[in-house]
Amino acid sequence: MPKNFVKNSFWIAIAFLCATHTSYAQANEPTVQTPFPAGSALLNIAPNADGNLTLGGEYKQPKNVVEQEQPVFWTWYTDVGYESEYNFRGTNLTPGAPGAGFFDAQVSKWNFTLGLFGIHQFGHARAESWSLGEGGSGGTPGGVSSGFNGPGAYTRIPTTVQNRFDELDAFLSYKFALGPIDITLGDIAFFISRRATTYEKDVLQPGFIWFIPFQPPNGSRVRTLSPDPTLEEEVFDRLYIRLSTTKISKYITPQITYYQTIYSWGAEPTHDGTLFYAPVPFPFPPFQGFLVRPSNPRPFNQRNEALGGYLEGRLNGHVPLTKWVDFNPYGVISVSFRDRTEPGGANPYGGHPLTGWNHVETGASLPIHLAHLGGSSSSKWAPPDADLYFTPFGAFAYHISNPPAGTDRDEWWGGARFEVTF
Repeated sequence: MPKNFVKNSFWIAIAFLCATHTSYAQANEPTVQTPFPAGSALLNIAPNADGNLTLGGEYKQPKNVVEQEQPVFWTWYTDVGYESEYNFRGTNLTPGAPGAGFFDAQVSKWNFTLGLFGIHQFGHARAESWSLGEGGSGGTPGGVSSGFNGPGAYTRIPTTVQNRFDELDAFLSYKFALGPIDITLGDIAFFISRRATTYEKDVLQPGFIWFIPFQPPNGSRVRTLSPDPTLEEEVFDRLYIRLSTTKISKYITPQITYYQTIYSWGAEPTHDGTLFYAPVPFPFPPFQGFLVRPSNPRPFNQRNEALGGYLEGRLNGHVPLTKWVDFNPYGVISVSFRDRTEPGGANPYGGHPLTGWNHVETGASLPIHLAHLGGSSSSKWAPPDADLYFTPFGAFAYHISNPPAGTDRDEWWGGARFEVTF
């Protein structure tokens, strides 16, 4: 049911965005120009007041300046790109995968912003944990059980392979000013579709061997069993409030955001019990050849189900380098109020919710202006005024708390995206 809802919501939202954009575009005629300064040998294409083209890198505004003062119907932003890992709040949600592709689409009007964000994992991800969850990997790389399914205690070492990861986020926000402070109130719904399997290796104490079928061959301290049930689909809903200001500096925008989870659901093992694997022949006489079923305690409560909060302080920089290149650095520090997951605790399969400092992060993007889309309008609204950017970016995160399995203490990642604003 959640997976079908995600798919239907995605296509309904896309159809709405396309339909509304098309209705506006029918009354506006676009032309394209490249964003290079006067004197460039490159060509800018746009109509002048007589409808002629202007060459030699120079673009002259139409003489009818009244058209330039027409109100803007709405503001759009969209991008599509690639990043080497999907790092969410300091947690690597695609560990070991070759990267992920993403898109973002937003439309703003009357101080409201409606948007969609989607990301798709390429290849396979894996971590030495019982699960890969949005709040962090479940459990620790190994756990000790006493006397289950063999003589003496043994260590259970899990490896979870995430074969597919797709996320779709829908958000709505409203922004208003209170003196020098801009206040944004919003809601974000997260829909995660995941396919994953956990394989476990059980290691006995020295001097003991398994007396039931196992791999590698008989007489070993080690057996390998699979599949174990693990966390898959997840759905979240989070409210947030953001305070920011542009009055301190034209180059730096400080902001602070608090997120509160109000709904959290996940498809996972939720109760204690016994996990039985496929029957295999018993290897030793006198019962050699009889079918037996290996078993283990069932992993349960692998995800962080707390309705936690998350506080993030951020500095956004904007430094124009030339007329066609900007440098946009940023810095982040975050605190978790049971929102993120930290290894350890009473539950050997799920870790424990983190309360305290989570991570610090810094990075930068380099928007490169590729083209400008201008035009004329036969309606009361302003004509198209779009810009195309190519933006490489890179980031580094340091995990202050104990990082979950699959996330390094120091994480580096990067990528690039194409952006269109209009």
